[in-house]
Amino acid sequence: MQETDYPFRYPIEEKKRGPESHPLTEMIRVQLDSLLSLLTLFYKGEEVKVDGFRLMNEKRAIHPIFAAQPVGGSESSPDAGPAFQSIDNAKLYEPRIPHIKELLESLLAVVELESGGKAIKVDAFRLRDLGHWLVPSSGDPAEVFDHLATCCDCHCSFCYLQGNPLNLALKQPHREAREEYEEVRTRVRYFSPGAKQALFPTLGSPYEILAHPHAFDLLAELRQKTDRTFRFSTNGRKLTEELVQKLNSLKPLYLYLSLNSSSPDRRRLIMGDPHPETAIRSLALLKENQIPYAVIIVPWPMPSSQAMLEDLQETIAHANRNEAHLVEVSLLGITRCFPGSSSVKAEDCWSEVAASVRELRESSPTPLLIKPSMYEENRREPQKNLPDIVGLVRNSPAAFSGLKINDRVLSINGLQIFSRPQARDILRLHHQNQSPRICLTVQRHKRTLEVEISPEKGNYPYSPETDHHLGIIFMGSGFRASTLEDLKFLIESRGARRVLFFSSRLVRPVFEQLLGESPFFANVQVRVEVPENRFFGGNICLGDLLVVQDYIEAIEDFLKKNNSPPDLVIIPSTPFALSGWGRDLTGRVYCDIERATGIPVALLECEPIYD
Repeated sequence: MQETDYPFRYPIEEKKRGPESHPLTEMIRVQLDSLLSLLTLFYKGEEVKVDGFRLMNEKRAIHPIFAAQPVGGSESSPDAGPAFQSIDNAKLYEPRIPHIKELLESLLAVVELESGGKAIKVDAFRLRDLGHWLVPSSGDPAEVFDHLATCCDCHCSFCYLQGNPLNLALKQPHREAREEYEEVRTRVRYFSPGAKQALFPTLGSPYEILAHPHAFDLLAELRQKTDRTFRFSTNGRKLTEELVQKLNSLKPLYLYLSLNSSSPDRRRLIMGDPHPETAIRSLALLKENQIPYAVIIVPWPMPSSQAMLEDLQETIAHANRNEAHLVEVSLLGITRCFPGSSSVKAEDCWSEVAASVRELRESSPTPLLIKPSMYEENRREPQKNLPDIVGLVRNSPAAFSGLKINDRVLSINGLQIFSRPQARDILRLHHQNQSPRICLTVQRHKRTLEVEISPEKGNYPYSPETDHHLGIIFMGSGFRASTLEDLKFLIESRGARRVLFFSSRLVRPVFEQLLGESPFFANVQVRVEVPENRFFGGNICLGDLLVVQDYIEAIEDFLKKNNSPPDLVIIPSTPFALSGWGRDLTGRVYCDIERATGIPVALLECEPIYD
C-alpha cells in the first residue's frame, strides 16, 4: 500500500485594505511587490530596476510597488493552529509559498470563489504535488532529521533562543509528535542523496532531536537511504546505556554533546536538568561504544566567574578522561531581548574564558577550541589567518606523526602554504584521495622540521569519516584570499570607485590586513565599516546575524557623517545565504536595502565563517 504524503497546509487570511488605493490596483501592487522579492528583471542582459507601475488605461498616475516595511523585520502572521505550517518560516526558506499566499489573498480581496453555484469561503491552501518542491541538497541527512528537533527537555540559563526577537522568521508551529513524525517520514521519501535533491526545509533553529519520541525510528529509516555520517547535537539527557547501544547500530555517527558542566549540581542549576548524572555518565558510554563526540561548554558566570572557571577546568578534565574527540568552548552570546541581559558582563566573561582555555590547551590531550575563534585570534595573534596548529585529535595520524600544538604549517608535499584555508583544503584533498603519505614542513619555535603523516595510522576517537584534516585542528576555518579577487571583479563590473564595504567586528581585522596586503585596490577607495546590530543587540557581533534593517540604518548613519555617498555598497552574502533566496533572518529580501537608501548594493559571494 502506497503511503500518502503529509499535507503541507498554509493559512489564508482576510486582509484589511486601507483607503489609499483602489482594491484592483492594490491587488496588482501586492502581486508585483511579491514577485520582485523573488526575481530580478533583465533586458538584453542588463538588470532593470523598477519601483512603480502604470496601468495601461491610465495616462499619468504612477503607483509605487513597494509598501513601507516595519522597522526590525517583516510582519509576522499569527499562529494559525497545529494543522498549519509556519508561513513566517516559509518566508525565509521557500518564499514562493508566501508568494502564493499573497496572490490568493489579493485575489480574494476582490472576488469570491464558488462551488455548485454557491459562494464558498476558504481559509487555507495545500501543496498539490511535492515533487514540484524539490530543491538542491548537499545530501547531509541532517536536512531531514533536524525537522524532529522542535522541542527541548532542558531549560538552559544561557540558551540563545530565549533572546530571539519576536519577529524572527525562524519559528516552529506547535504540533503533536505524531504529526511531526509523519511530515519527516515524507521528507525521508523525497530525500535523494544520489540525485542531491530534497524537499525544501522549514526548520530554523533546532532544539533537541532525541527529545522526540520517534527520533530513533526516524534515524533508523533514514539510515537505509544514506551511509553519510549522522551529525547531531544533544544535551545528553536521553543518552542512557540502552539508547547509546541503539545509536551504535546507526554508525557512522558524530555527536555534539552540550554537557556544559560535569558537576551534577551545577548542570542541574544552569541547565534545569533534573537527572544530570545521565548526561555526565554518557561520555563513558560513548567511549565504550566508540562513538566520536565533541563536548560543548557554554561557560556561564553563575554564581561567580571564579566558580565558572573552576568548573570549566573540571569539565575539560572529565572530557579528557573519557577521550572526547574535541572540546568546543562557546563564548556567551546574549541579545537585547535576553532575560537579565543587563546584569551579565559578557565582555569580561569572554576575556576570562579565552585566557583560561589558552592556558589549559597546552596540557590537554583533547583539542580545545574557542568559538568564535576569531575573537581569540584578534586578541592574541598579530598576524591573522596563519595555518597554526592549536590541537591534535588523540590517536590520529597527525598525533602519531610527532606534530605538536603551536606548529605552523609551511608546506604540504612540497606545496608552499600561506593561509589556514589553503592548509585545510590541501589536507582534505589528500584525505579524500587516500594519499599514502603526506609530508609537512612546519615551523616549531625558530626551527624548521620535516614531519611525515601516515594516514592509515589512527584509532578512536579519531575517525576517517569525520576527521577530514587527518586529526589536525586549526584555529577556525579562516578567511579565503580568493574572496579579494571576487571583490575586485565585483567592483570593476559595477564601475565603482568609492566603495563602502560592510564587515563584522570579528572579521574586520583579518579583512583589513589582507586588503592592505593586496595589490588589487590601488585605484579604488574601499571604506570598511561595521554596522551596529540593532536587531539582536546585546553582545552579538557575528555579521551573519545582521538583518536588512541593520544595513539600512548603517547606510543612513554613514550618509549623515560623510558628504560624498559611495558609488556602491558591498555586503558579504552570508547574512542572506541561509535559504538561498537572499533573505535575512526576518524573511526580508536584501534588495530592500537599495530600495530604502537609493544607494546601489551588491552581495559579495563568500562562504560562512561558522567559527
